[in-house]
Formats: sequence, C-alpha cells, structure tokens
Amino acid sequence: MKISVEKTPTQTLSQYVIDTATAISVTHLPKTNFSKVIDAAIDINEQAGTAKAIPHIAARNFYTETELHENIIRAKRAGIDKVLIIGGIKQEGNAFKRASEVHYAIAPYGFEMHCGVNPQEEDYDIVRNTKYTFYSKGISQLCLNSALLNTWYDKTIAGVPTNCSIDGLIKYMKICGLTDSFEYIIGNAIRVKYITSKGFNTKKFVKQLNHEQIHLYNFGRLDQTLLELELG
Repeated sequence: MKISVEKTPTQTLSQYVIDTATAISVTHLPKTNFSKVIDAAIDINEQAGTAKAIPHIAARNFYTETELHENIIRAKRAGIDKVLIIGGIKQEGNAFKRASEVHYAIAPYGFEMHCGVNPQEEDYDIVRNTKYTFYSKGISQLCLNSALLNTWYDKTIAGVPTNCSIDGLIKYMKICGLTDSFEYIIGNAIRVKYITSKGFNTKKFVKQLNHEQIHLYNFGRLDQTLLELELG
C-alpha cells in the first residue's frame, strides 16, 4: 500500500517518515505566505533525495497573483512536480476565490495537479466527470465512514487520521469546519470501535478500505501510525 503524509511548513518530520512515505504534502495555512510552503517542500525533497513533496495551494489565501506565480516558478525550478489545489476554508485574500482559478493560472507550468474531495457532500459520479477531468488525483476530506469511502475509487486517495488522541481529532475537525458532521463522524467511529480510550485506531480503519493508497492526516503519533501500517 502506498502511504502519503502531510506536515505544516514549520513541522519537522523524522528521517524514518521522510524515507518511508511515498509522498509528503505541505499544508498552506491561512495567513501563511506561499513562499514558506515552497521552502518546506524544497527542504523535504533535499532530505528525501527525490521529488516526494507536494505543496498545497489554498486559493483563498493569496492576496496577489504575484505571490502564486513567483513561488510556483521557484518550485518548478527546484524539481517539484506535483501540487494539491484546494479552495481553502474561508476568504483570506483577494486574488483567487476558487481552486479552479488557481488551476487555470498554473496550468501552463505543467505540474501534476491533485484536488480535494468531500465524500460526505459531493457525488462521486459528478466529481469523476468534472474535477477528475482536470486533476490526476483527489484526496478525501476527513471521513470515517469506510463504506462510503470505498465507493470513491479510481483516482481517489482516502484521507485518514493518524493514531491521534480524541482531543486531537476533535481539534482538527473544528479547524476544518467539520462541526456540522461532528456527531455523525464521531458516532460512526465509536460504533465500529475505531475510537477507544487510547484514541483513533488507524490500522483497524485502513483494513476496511479497498484503496491502493491512503493519506495520513498528521494529528499526532505519525511515526507510530506509519510503522504499524508498514508492518501490516
């Protein structure tokens, strides 16, 4: 199984994670200049010795188009070949309002482009005929319904939490604006015993998936989670 992971621009990953993960995405947080994302992605590739880094590009985080173009050119020159384009949680900047606008803006640079998908709010057939005609792959938003995730196949990478604490999981859901589906997500996880007093059981959840690749949302205990999945 292929396993990708993610980090913020300021987080440090162990050499074990860098060597083991098939890809490492770098998040583009609100009020974070895109240059910091590219700096971190370049550092990851230097540590890995190959092009593993995938910078996130959050459309609504840009205040100017120049910030995007200057840094995406720098990424291209540094050998970065993939990007993940998302809309972003809320309106922060003024340059772009939708992910599709960023896609159009950087298409001439020739990056392999991935997108975010939300299985709980989007229809797979519609996404397949729209987003997946422009993006080579999609990473799912947090969804702890394995049966639903398994209906998203082909180009979809299942995004799952690490072996995080319950507090860590709740914190992430709040940051990502998932409060509307909070009771459903947590309730479903408890019913099938993915959540215990020790936290989320990533290995048990992943065993229910039919995906060839998963993406670990790094909510803590990343090394432990990756090792457990690698050992099977």
